[in-house]
Amino acid sequence: MCIRVHTADDLPDIVVWDPDEVSVLVARGAHLLDVVRELRALLTVDLGAPEGSGTALLCFCGEHVDLPASILSRALTAEAC
Repeated sequence: MCIRVHTADDLPDIVVWDPDEVSVLVARGAHLLDVVRELRALLTVDLGAPEGSGTALLCFCGEHVDLPASILSRALTAEAC
């Protein structure tokens, strides 16, 4: 089962692992670069996922981990300003 990423409010950290749902919660409004850095560390160090090339994030099964559109669209909007 692949890891899914969701956004949430009021998290204690930028990225939080939810083992019951096999998902990662990302703080809504967090900066994209911080999210990617924290998510990569969680996936590779804590969960044993392989290191992706470049900005690719991989699940422990080797499949790509997709970020929610809300995180990506916010980053694109910020860059356009």
